[in-house]
Amino acid sequence: MNKSIATAGALAALMLTSSPAAAVSPVTQATANAHVYKALQISFVQNLDFGALALASGSWTTQLISMDQAGTLTGCGGNVTCSGAAQPAKYHLFGTNNSVVKITAPPFNLNGPTTIAFTPNAPLTVNLGPGGLATGVDFSIGGSITLTSTTPEGLYTGNFAVTADYQ
Repeated sequence: MNKSIATAGALAALMLTSSPAAAVSPVTQATANAHVYKALQISFVQNLDFGALALASGSWTTQLISMDQAGTLTGCGGNVTCSGAAQPAKYHLFGTNNSVVKITAPPFNLNGPTTIAFTPNAPLTVNLGPGGLATGVDFSIGGSITLTSTTPEGLYTGNFAVTADYQ
């Protein structure tokens, strides 16, 4: 019995004094990254204007009028005659050179004698390019509305809620 206690004591002492296993390192170490951006600045340049939209007489249902980001109207003719100077909304954006910025422009209502739903046609992203911080870039937003023969005449207006964020 004393022999087993002595053997156990020797093993315990050996375990306390023996060196631990050698340290190991991974084949590839992780890196740490921090991408620092300058603050984004966005400013209004011009309002969107569909121009003059004249409704045809008679009874008819929906007519979709759309404006692309370049300001070109489609859906004119037939039940709706478009005239005047149509133009898209325009914004100016400053930020870190060569960065990609996500643009968000949710739908909203144009208010007037009644309401007309407006669906923006905005770019999903804008690349600030090499002059992003010095000169910035412009981007445009078009959109679409739906008219009917019963849409009341009058001026309809609404405000964009455009946001920009680094991607």
